[in-house]
Amino acid sequence: MRPPSSTYPLSEPDLRPAGRLGERWRRFLHCRHAAWLTHGSLLILTVCLFLLLLRLSFWIAFLPCAIVQHRVGVLLHEYIHGIPLPRYKLNLYVLAVWDGLLLMFGLLALFRGTHLAHHRWLNMEGDPGFPARRPAQEKRGFLRTIAELEAIHHLRCFLESLRGKHSYVLPSWVIVGALQSILWIVFWVSIGHAEMPPKLMLLALYNTLIPVSLRGAVEHHSYPGDFSFANEYTVLIPLFNLNRHIHHHEDPRSPWYLLEYRTSRPLHTLHYFTHWFRVYLWRNYVLMQPMPRQRRDDAADSHR
Repeated sequence: MRPPSSTYPLSEPDLRPAGRLGERWRRFLHCRHAAWLTHGSLLILTVCLFLLLLRLSFWIAFLPCAIVQHRVGVLLHEYIHGIPLPRYKLNLYVLAVWDGLLLMFGLLALFRGTHLAHHRWLNMEGDPGFPARRPAQEKRGFLRTIAELEAIHHLRCFLESLRGKHSYVLPSWVIVGALQSILWIVFWVSIGHAEMPPKLMLLALYNTLIPVSLRGAVEHHSYPGDFSFANEYTVLIPLFNLNRHIHHHEDPRSPWYLLEYRTSRPLHTLHYFTHWFRVYLWRNYVLMQPMPRQRRDDAADSHR
């Protein structure tokens, strides 16, 4: 059984460039121009996504496009926290544009609200994921298990937000995203690429059902008695450091290129896949503990 991750000191080797070049690189990462690492990566990956979809057969392009689109979503997560651009409203504009471009129909605006609420009430009542909390080994029927899945949970929040039930979701931005998605569908059909909308919607559905659900399980579930509030884990394909999840919750305004491991023994890559089964099928993993009050207050201060 893995001891609580937060008890380990940071002791991984420093793999950053050494010498004068390394010092310049470190200074660059802490200056305002470093945000172009996020802007540039978002633009490059988005262009790659559409080139793959337009140039290759979908059965060949599906897997690389799913990986690319997932990473685009991870980069958009930076804008949710208002990190890359100095004014938060500018970050909202970026989210709105990509909400329509990816045919998300307002789901990015929904995720912005639920994700910020998740940070505010991490693993506590008020966290959108908290209603699914349950004791280990508790018996659940098939339909109840399905209802707890990440994608179903977001769909339920989406419908409820349109009725104004969730104060942290802005219905106007959800509607803007949906309208933009419709306009992009009209655009693709008008230029003779009617195949693009179903491709993009299938990719969005896949990423919500599988990678997002896998991450939701590994990031905040563990065995009963683990007093940590989050896990960090290694990955085979880079995830823009979102797998360094403890640091992200300790400092939500830290950009992805400054996130570090907070433990000497992050979970192995296989946990990215096996946690889901332990949470939803075997039911021997539960939602982790709330963040300690002092660390929660520090995180809230950094998010202001």
